[in-house]
Amino acid sequence: MRKTNLFAMAAVMALFASPLLASDKADSAQACWLPAFEAGDADAVSQCYAPDAVLWLGGMPLMQGRDAIREGYAGFFSGFSVKDVKLVEMGHSSRGDEATGWGTYSMVLVSKEDGTETLSTGRYTDVSRKVDGKWMYVVDHASENPAAAAEAAPAPDASADG
Repeated sequence: MRKTNLFAMAAVMALFASPLLASDKADSAQACWLPAFEAGDADAVSQCYAPDAVLWLGGMPLMQGRDAIREGYAGFFSGFSVKDVKLVEMGHSSRGDEATGWGTYSMVLVSKEDGTETLSTGRYTDVSRKVDGKWMYVVDHASENPAAAAEAAPAPDASADG
């Protein structure tokens, strides 16, 4: 399940990082990525990444190149569909044909096996680049929010004798 949540993080990063950075939203990486992701099409999603792109998710090995990224998305789409995605952009920077964005996300995943819904939340940083006139992701990096402590340690009882 953790691997699936990590792919969800990457998906969210890719979905939202470039559209606000590209000068023409119609030509942004999001315009490529979003319909492919919604269709569950790993081949089409991978075409939104530069040939040497890197997908780096917490707790998983680095995936480099379209083939590895396509395989990762194919695994994700074989087990889950995406019900809802929300993103809060915290910042972005662009310089010529390169752009960087960062923020937080939440995503509801639905298991194709049993219909169970899972909420995935975390943070992302993306780098996109204009390659042959098309905005593409070159780095996707995400991490899940730290797990909350099961319960805080109880406060010492001030009335107890030591």
